[in-house]
Amino acid sequence: MSEPMTASDKDAQTAEEQERGYWLYVPGEGAGKWEEFRTAGIMALNWDRIGDPTSYPNEEAVIEALEAGYGDWGGRPTGAAGMIRDFTRTMRPGDVVYARRGPTEIIGRGVVRSEFRYDDARPAYRCVRDIEWTHVGSWPLQRGVRRVTLQRLTQETSYNPAQLELLFRDRNHPDSSTPLDPAASPQDADEPDVADIYTRDSFLAEVFVGPEDVEQMLGLLRRKKNLILQGAPGTGKTFAAKRLAYALMGQTDDSRVEVVQFHQSTAYEDVVVGLRPTAEGGFAAAEGVFARFCRRAAADPGRDYAFIIDEINRANISKAFGELLMLIEAEHRGEALRLPVSGELLSVPKRLHIIGMMNTADRGLALIDYALRRRFAFFEMRPALDHPGFLRHVEAVGSSRLEALVDVVRRLNQRIAEDEALGPGFQIGHSYLCLPAAGPENPAGTDADVTSVVRYELEPLVREYWFDNPAAMDESIHELESVLV
Repeated sequence: MSEPMTASDKDAQTAEEQERGYWLYVPGEGAGKWEEFRTAGIMALNWDRIGDPTSYPNEEAVIEALEAGYGDWGGRPTGAAGMIRDFTRTMRPGDVVYARRGPTEIIGRGVVRSEFRYDDARPAYRCVRDIEWTHVGSWPLQRGVRRVTLQRLTQETSYNPAQLELLFRDRNHPDSSTPLDPAASPQDADEPDVADIYTRDSFLAEVFVGPEDVEQMLGLLRRKKNLILQGAPGTGKTFAAKRLAYALMGQTDDSRVEVVQFHQSTAYEDVVVGLRPTAEGGFAAAEGVFARFCRRAAADPGRDYAFIIDEINRANISKAFGELLMLIEAEHRGEALRLPVSGELLSVPKRLHIIGMMNTADRGLALIDYALRRRFAFFEMRPALDHPGFLRHVEAVGSSRLEALVDVVRRLNQRIAEDEALGPGFQIGHSYLCLPAAGPENPAGTDADVTSVVRYELEPLVREYWFDNPAAMDESIHELESVLV
């Protein structure tokens, strides 16, 4: 008979359990490597283009290597770098790994038995750890998990470690007929899935602005409730808007973000409420996208929501919002009005924020009216050609032609800013120049991309800018063409 467990033994065991990490893991794309990894007793990741991740001095160097090896990510690959850090440094022997296939099926459980190693002898998937696969089978989940290759489980993820461990009480007989229900656990029973934490630092890692800029944007959004990001073409307004919403919420939670694009035909019926034909041949009141989003946010008053409007100045905003134009004001949040078509009461929740984007170089649009201007704060997005993050990207691409084009665009922007008929609002943004490095996904190479940007994006733009000034047009095109020689 074994000795009874002492208090100190129990304390040591509790400490060990608290320190142990629990991970969800996909063994290859679509779990296609599962049989190989299970048989070999390993888990592995495929970041082979950057070599041994532990050879880099810091995470920033890993990010730069990812950008150089895998091309344009639509932003900095901080998520991938974090996954690599978790696999190489955070994970420890003794941690528990749950292999999954798809978002609702666990296919194995294992215990990490080694430190990280980079195996050059493998043809692919050279980032490796040894695993003792203790359970193999199929265990369905009632609710899907995040679609990422590697995720650490906590008390705040869709399933916490205790919930998944319940699946493996019977080592040899997985019961696929009884899906695990997260609501069976009293913990977080009514909570939605929680996405990755997203901080100001996360925003600064992806968007080429300064720390004071993100503080200003968040401050305006919290005080005014409504913010318009305005600026020249290519300054990353649309990219920044969604990440600003994440920073406001503190999470990359797309369930609390609604993105729409306004156009000349956008009407009150699309945004608030209107009559829609029914299957019976009549008409019935149907709420528009903003009204529906208001109700969704009102049902969750303790959390922030973001309604993002691309090209906000393309529609007649006063007509599109109608009587809700008053309710979007910060001081009128929470007040209710009765909608004339449906007769239903509607309010704009206090924690619903509106983020609009507006292109200052679009001469085909009139300036927005004063009623809207009074209800929104405005933040200028500027070209970030000298931002350290952008410069790191250009350096990582490693194209002398791209570097030359950046210099030319700097000079063009100076000329545009000094032109009385144009001004800073017409400058060329850095997004035009965020090109991918040459590689399997970009076989034509960066130089071909530079040629394409010059010939089919920048030259038409400067022709439009200086259509009434042939000398300035010819000089600018000559400068752009010089990059291609």
